[in-house]
Amino acid sequence: MNLASWKQMRWGVRLCYSTVIIISLGLAGCSGGRQSRSDQFIEFENAGPLRPQVDLGRLTQAKTPPDSYRAGVGDVLELHLPVILRSVEAESIGPLERIEPYLCRIGADGAITLPIAGPVVVDGNDLPEIEALVAAAYYPQYVVDRPVVIAGVAQYQTQPVSVLGAVAQPGLYRLRRDELSLVNLLMKAGGITAEGAGVIRLRHQNDPHGGEPLILPVAGLNIPFADVALTRGDIVEVEPLVPDTFTVIGLVNKPGAFPYPPGSKYNVMQALAFAGGMNDIASPEYVRIYRQRTDGSIIDVEMPIRGSGVTDASSVTIKPGDVVSVEHTVATDMRLLIAQIFRVTFNIGGNVSVVGD
Repeated sequence: MNLASWKQMRWGVRLCYSTVIIISLGLAGCSGGRQSRSDQFIEFENAGPLRPQVDLGRLTQAKTPPDSYRAGVGDVLELHLPVILRSVEAESIGPLERIEPYLCRIGADGAITLPIAGPVVVDGNDLPEIEALVAAAYYPQYVVDRPVVIAGVAQYQTQPVSVLGAVAQPGLYRLRRDELSLVNLLMKAGGITAEGAGVIRLRHQNDPHGGEPLILPVAGLNIPFADVALTRGDIVEVEPLVPDTFTVIGLVNKPGAFPYPPGSKYNVMQALAFAGGMNDIASPEYVRIYRQRTDGSIIDVEMPIRGSGVTDASSVTIKPGDVVSVEHTVATDMRLLIAQIFRVTFNIGGNVSVVGD
């Protein structure tokens, strides 16, 4: 066995030993959930069906703050330059005088073309940096004093994105580079309709089928929501709220909203089956169900996924509008981490490099 192979094998043994320690410390006595009380189940059984309302406050708060402007291809800049830099030959330039605006578009190469000085690459720079680049193009090669340059944006290059479904004004919108986010698009479209919405599906040009559905923030439900960046040609579909559905989210293989036909009766395990079953690696042990009371407030209960009691997932019936959430816990997060460690361990003979020792 050569030295490199010996180091790799010893590194793998250490990593496996660390994994055993993590298992012992992280999973011992940590189930990550607890069953709700029987009186909570009684109240839960009398509640419903859920008519969730989008939490507009959380939706607005999730909006990604705009970045400071960075120049991009297609933008038109307005540069305030001394007139003398534009009206004379380079060899005859003298003292700097009156300042006037000069318009220039950023080309496909990321550059603008300046009088006398020629092309200057500005793509990806903010306005103060552009001012410094333009001034440096003239000083000290063409002028004896550093010129005063003020840069602004005369026209932004925009990107087309579309929004369909349960918004006030569906259609095609053109957003600036610093506006390309899901929440910005929803606001441009006048927000969610009064009838409400539950699920958003985002489709990219290079992925027409889209990824996992996004669950809108719902008043009373502790469901995380974060703004999502958009790209050119994206299509956002806001699915209208249909009362005769139920939603499954969290550690399942195919989260989303599913029809609940009249006359049907599904228990929690069947609801999880609609969502493709649970994440095998995380192996969650508990599930939480959200339902609305008659006064509009939200009640939830937590129960074991597997078992034989009257309050386990195979015995509890869901109602139209319920939100079934297989949530992350300390235990599930630990299992996902351990799986990553084992993947690295078993690949140690391939792409893992050993440093030092």
